Amino acid sequence: MRRRPLALVPVVLAALAGGLLTGTLDAGGLQLGATPAEALLAAAGGVLFARVFSAAALVLAVPVLLAGLELATGAGGPTSPAAGGDALTLGLPGGHRLELLVVVWAAAYAAWAHDAGLRRGVTWPALAAVLLAVAARDGNLPAVTLLGVALVAPNLDRLAAGLRA
Repeated sequence: MRRRPLALVPVVLAALAGGLLTGTLDAGGLQLGATPAEALLAAAGGVLFARVFSAAALVLAVPVLLAGLELATGAGGPTSPAAGGDALTLGLPGGHRLELLVVVWAAAYAAWAHDAGLRRGVTWPALAAVLLAVAARDGNLPAVTLLGVALVAPNLDRLAAGLRA
């Protein structure tokens, strides 16, 4: 069963707010303070991606393709500490970090789970657990692969039914 997509206007407004806040705080030299705004911007970007590319086949194909690429290239997170104010990494308390791309894909997968009528009660907590684990390990895990597993594994039957329809 396909659910009604979340409205685009609030997502676009969240992206604009996140972008403006990030730019303002970065310009003021407050990079760590910009982290929540950067996370908002990345999450809104992921939701917008999911809205534009909402075909049922993509919900299965994209996570599988990205996991294959990540595992084939041996990627699994940054190999050196992030510099202060790194635009592609969220600085978290305790010196931990999380790549923005991981947040983008987590948000896209969560939006797809909502729109495609997948098991949100299982999928969303699984995505959040992956984000927490990746942040705790400073990104030294195959984050995109684990996010894909968190989306596909509990919903494989529904994704297969969506492909057949």
